[in-house]
Amino acid sequence: MQNKEAILTPLINALDLDEACVKLLETNEEVNLLNITNIEQIYQWIADVGKALDVEKRAEALVEELEERINIVIHKLKFIEEGQKPKVLVVEHNALDDDGKGYLRSIIETAGGKPYKPELGDTNPGLIVFLTKEKGMYELLGELPVTLEQVEWKNTDAVKNNKIFLVDGAKHLKGNLMQIADDVELLAEILYPQYFVYGGSGESWLKFELQ
Repeated sequence: MQNKEAILTPLINALDLDEACVKLLETNEEVNLLNITNIEQIYQWIADVGKALDVEKRAEALVEELEERINIVIHKLKFIEEGQKPKVLVVEHNALDDDGKGYLRSIIETAGGKPYKPELGDTNPGLIVFLTKEKGMYELLGELPVTLEQVEWKNTDAVKNNKIFLVDGAKHLKGNLMQIADDVELLAEILYPQYFVYGGSGESWLKFELQ
């Protein structure tokens, strides 16, 4: 689990406050940092911090900005039937902890995908995202052909249908709550390129071409 300072600092910066405010919040029991696994909880958390620091208007404006961006994605995908949503497997090269995985599942669902859940018997992902950190996206590109030739990968729908992607995990999908709109937009662009163009291709993510 990330420590409180790592979670709070991006929000304090987004609210244009001095980072000394982080120390004021670390012992504030009214600012709940536990079990934040969905977007509504993030909005509430921002509001709670705003109230605790007497900057409720700034917090409200921040929530409205994030909500507006995320709602654009939700609105465009509202007619996508459940059976059409791809089952998304994220291969995490920067191993998120359990809290980070909850965040990731929420992002996938909001962006119109279905989280891959091997604990529930999932064995065949329809789309695979390799989330990089220690190695850059272009470095990992050179290793993927050998990886995807392995039996457990080559027989998946993701490989058969050319749905393999790399995401820069040093910048995205790392559990930073203030990047939630960025992360939703990134995955929506990957999952539904016919609906979304945010300009992330080549910078934040790459598609691996199997041909």
